[in-house]
Amino acid sequence: MQIVNMLVRTLVAASMLLGVCTVAANSDSPAGTAGYQNYVGDSQRDLSRLLGGSDFIPMDTLVRDLMLAIDQMTKYRIPSERPVVVKKPQDEVAKLACGRPCDAQAFYRASEGIVLSHSLDPERNVFARSILLHELVHFVQDHNGELRNAIACERYHRREREAYAVQKRFLEMVGSLKRVGYASSETCDSDTQG
Repeated sequence: MQIVNMLVRTLVAASMLLGVCTVAANSDSPAGTAGYQNYVGDSQRDLSRLLGGSDFIPMDTLVRDLMLAIDQMTKYRIPSERPVVVKKPQDEVAKLACGRPCDAQAFYRASEGIVLSHSLDPERNVFARSILLHELVHFVQDHNGELRNAIACERYHRREREAYAVQKRFLEMVGSLKRVGYASSETCDSDTQG
């Protein structure tokens, strides 16, 4: 009997690891009503269906849908207005974002909206959509006054960490194999107010 119980426990553990549904061996639970399963919530399924493919999505629809995604993935209230989204040549984006040549492909500034490199095609490309989503997170952070009173350096790093985290989660939800992360060796001087 001990060997049978051990075998059952091993099979249950293996089926859980493989994502196979197992019914609880509890006399209080009717068969088929309890157990483990891979669960994908409706919002995740909808997000993946809407934004995870390579079908063309017009920019205004894309921005609306990405704002809905931000609403599902963050604590923020979503403003009714949408940011201006413009595309510019890569060298101009780099100059505006960094003041010199750099790898920046997009940025957000309250005074300019979201600026994307011409090389990005978020209307058809999932990873480019994630970059647009990242910049939309900054737009929403601004509208919610996120870290308004923090020093400039700390505000920058914390906002970037959050935008990259949302971007990474989005890529996971739509089934992309690409991932992003945020790391910086820069430290903030806590005496400087921004």
